[in-house]
Amino acid sequence: MHVHLREPGGEDSETIVTGLKAAIAGGITTVGVMPNTFPPMDTPESILNLLSAAARCGLADVVPVPCVTKGRAGKELVSFLELHETGIYAFTDDGDPVHDSGLLLDALDAVYEFDGVIIEHPEVTDLSGGSVNRGTVSRKLGVTGIPCAAETADVARCMEIASNSHGHLHLTHLSLPRSVAIARAECFHSADVTIDVTPHHIALCEDALMEHGTLAKMNPPLRSAEQRKSLAEMVSSGMVDAIASDHAPHARYKKAGSIDEAAFGIVGLETLLPVTLEILRGLQMPVIRILHLLTCGPARILGIPLPVLEAGRKADLVLFDPQAEYRLSETGSFSKSVNTPFFERKLQGRVEAVWMGSVVYRDGEFEH
Repeated sequence: MHVHLREPGGEDSETIVTGLKAAIAGGITTVGVMPNTFPPMDTPESILNLLSAAARCGLADVVPVPCVTKGRAGKELVSFLELHETGIYAFTDDGDPVHDSGLLLDALDAVYEFDGVIIEHPEVTDLSGGSVNRGTVSRKLGVTGIPCAAETADVARCMEIASNSHGHLHLTHLSLPRSVAIARAECFHSADVTIDVTPHHIALCEDALMEHGTLAKMNPPLRSAEQRKSLAEMVSSGMVDAIASDHAPHARYKKAGSIDEAAFGIVGLETLLPVTLEILRGLQMPVIRILHLLTCGPARILGIPLPVLEAGRKADLVLFDPQAEYRLSETGSFSKSVNTPFFERKLQGRVEAVWMGSVVYRDGEFEH
């Protein structure tokens, strides 16, 4: 439900074709596409262009998630009803928060009219001018750290705003136990708010930067070992609505250089399933509940129908072996970018085949 395909404008990092191939190889049959492209996706024409390009691929389905504000500039709301007429229910300025609280409140009220959702990127940018989590590792690396308050303060702001509207707010890529606790606080029980976390924030802590360097630089940053453990336990206890890849591909040169210079983000489509399974099965979470966080949870948030298995309906199926161990390599990946610390790491939960009406992927190869 949270994927950056980069096209148009960022084709050196990813294209619709390479991104959707990576999705299918990762067992993902529907992709929620973020709007921070060049130009940003904020018009019916840009939505229809994406849908048309994806249809030509014949791979995963796409769900466009256009901007909340025109040009993602944070100044003027898009025409929600006009965009909704193309079948859209979800909107985001991801990569940036909607700084203007009045605009955020108005946006929530607007999408309530058609049961839509605003997906918010929680960040106080006045606090987030660093490169990694503010703590032991930032001091070791000698770089400016991002304090936890850069996320938690904005989560609190968003919860207060959501409690003044009937609209559905979704807080994405929460990285801190305190963020989840605020979003689930009893005082906000009347607010219509859902939340997701990413596999990398429950699998990796800030120490990964010492081993993997810029490949482990992301926004929000990897947190302390204790915070990572607590966040994963919150997910396993049922406090989170969805797991989202936040697939953020970057060409090699954008990850080169120093920690301060490198772009934020990692690819995540092909590792979403195995990494999530590894961490949450290790906490004794039943596989069926894990799969719910990867499928039904995101579908409900995005406002799309849940796939069903019945005669006469288009097959939308993934066959995977939860016990199969394998290693994903740069040469075996279908994404155009290779910015991840999970390459060559032992993974468990291999995708064997994917059906989209008919078989489109089997044993590591595409059928057409």
